[in-house]
Amino acid sequence: MTERLNENSLTTSKNLKEIQKKLPSGNLTLNELTKILSTEGVQFFIIILLAPFLIPVSIPGSSTPFGILIILLEISFLRNKPIYIPNFIGKYEISKTNVLKLFEVLEKVFGYLEKISKPRGSLYKKKYAVIANGLMTIILALLLFLPLPIPFTDFTPALSILMLSLSILEKDSYLMILGFIAGFLTMLYFISVGYIGIEIIKLTINYILSVI
Repeated sequence: MTERLNENSLTTSKNLKEIQKKLPSGNLTLNELTKILSTEGVQFFIIILLAPFLIPVSIPGSSTPFGILIILLEISFLRNKPIYIPNFIGKYEISKTNVLKLFEVLEKVFGYLEKISKPRGSLYKKKYAVIANGLMTIILALLLFLPLPIPFTDFTPALSILMLSLSILEKDSYLMILGFIAGFLTMLYFISVGYIGIEIIKLTINYILSVI
C-alpha cells in the first residue's frame, strides 16, 4: 500500500475478476477488504470505494466510513507509509453481494475510462502536482461523507476523485488537470449550496419572528 508514482497501471476489468475470486463468502469488513486489495495500490483501492457514489448502488451508511477510508488511504499515499485504519472504520461490514455490485459497476467504468485515458504529459511526475492531487482528494473526500440530502453532493466529489486517482494510475496529466477543474467546480457547488441553505434559514427565522 506504500507505492507512489511507481504504482501499477490501472488494473483492468480482467484483474477485477481475479480479485473477486479472493473474496470470502458472506460479509467482509473494511479491514479484510484492505488486506485483499493491499497489493493493488492505493489509488485503485480509492476508486473501488468510489463505486457506490458514481451510480445508484445502495450501500446504506457507507458514505462516512468510505469517505474517511479514502482520506486515510490518500494520507498514507502522500506519506508513503502503511495505512492505519481505526477500529470503528475497519470493522464496518459490507455484504459480499454489495461488494460484487461494486465490482460490476467498476468493470463498466473501467471499460469506458481505459478507452480515453493513457499516459500523457509529465505533470504526474512533479512532486508538487502529486501533493496537490492528494490534498484535493482529501478535501473532496471530506465533502463526500457530509450527510447532505441534496442532489449530486455524493456524485460530484466522487467523479472528481475518480479522475484524480485515475490520472495517477494511468500517468495521464491531462486527466489530472480535468480532475483539478472538476474539484474546484465541486467546491464551488458546495459553497453555493451552503450559501443558499444559510439564506433560507435566515429567511425562515425572519418570517417566524415577523409573525410572532
